[in-house]
Amino acid sequence: METKRSRRIRHSRQDWQGFVSEFLTSGQDCKSFCRDKGLNSSRLIRWQGVFRNEISPAISQMQPVGFLDLGTLPAPEPQPRTGILELKLDLGGGVVLTLTRN
Repeated sequence: METKRSRRIRHSRQDWQGFVSEFLTSGQDCKSFCRDKGLNSSRLIRWQGVFRNEISPAISQMQPVGFLDLGTLPAPEPQPRTGILELKLDLGGGVVLTLTRN
C-alpha cells in the first residue's frame, strides 16, 4: 500500500507579507481566507504579528470611509393619549413586573 506524503510549500517572507496584506483588506475571516488560499491559519496569524508594525502604516494610508450627515429628525408632534397601556413582564420565580400608563 502506497501512501502519499503531502509536501508543505515553503513561502518566503515576501509571500507572507503579501498574504497578510491581502487578508487584512479582504474582509474575510481567517479560516475562510486560509482555506481559499491553501494556507495554515496559525501561520497566517503568526506572520500577521510579525508584520503588524510594518503593515499598519500602509493600512492607515488607505482612503478613510466617508461620513454622510443625515441631519436630525424633527421633533414629533405630541399625540393625545388614548386608552390605558399595561405591560406585564414575568420575571420568573413568581415575580411579575406590571407597568401601567393611564
